[in-house]
Amino acid sequence: MSEPENTQERQAPITDGEDVAQYLLTNPLEIGAILRQLVQRGDFVTVYFSHGQKLMLSRILAVDVPKREIVLDVGGHEPTNEALSQSDRNVVVALPDGVKIQFVIGRPKLIKFEGSPAFTVPFPSDLIKLQRREFFRIETPLVRPWLCSTTLADRQRATLEIHDISLGGVGLWASPAQAAQLQAGEQLAKTELELGQWGTMPVALEVRSRRVMTNRTGQEVHHIGCRFLNLTRQAEATLQKLLAQLERERKSLVGR
Repeated sequence: MSEPENTQERQAPITDGEDVAQYLLTNPLEIGAILRQLVQRGDFVTVYFSHGQKLMLSRILAVDVPKREIVLDVGGHEPTNEALSQSDRNVVVALPDGVKIQFVIGRPKLIKFEGSPAFTVPFPSDLIKLQRREFFRIETPLVRPWLCSTTLADRQRATLEIHDISLGGVGLWASPAQAAQLQAGEQLAKTELELGQWGTMPVALEVRSRRVMTNRTGQEVHHIGCRFLNLTRQAEATLQKLLAQLERERKSLVGR
């Protein structure tokens, strides 16, 4: 069985608005080789489903390229397994050695694999293998969450929790009322990121995506994906150090 969801790292999926065409693989043999590496390494994968509102940690147990099938481990929470089995579109994300792997699967079917429950799903038609560092998103600390202070369309200042961060941008949690004022393409010029021990960083952001998800406390919120605009060299250097520390902490938590 997969590990409990709250003990493992979760990786935010690449959104539809990001241009990753050059990292898209469609050759079944090449896709199969990448998936087999995940099997051999025993890497955890995160399965996002129910329109991104739910997730489950799993492992890929087997890959059958000729049959175009993948076997996934079930989770340790039966209601989550049941919900996943009813979901027609599911995004699978892994991060082996800092390389983001992402692909879409259809509705899983519950089977027995080597005597234990498992899911089988059709082979993905394509797969993203992303090595651009600006897309390496890492979730921010749970304790004392980092915050983003910005001005919304109604000219009121608002403080939003930072969910994930990368060299390319940040993902923010927003209430429905806040999300209504954060439309794709909108620029947030006077924004400050409160990054714990790293201090406060003034930045400019552009809203790139918006989707409804479930946050760390089980509440339904909007995830606002933003990219940095004209990031200074000093800010980029700080982000590189910050991300390196977060990655070290993440690996220590999962025993790698």
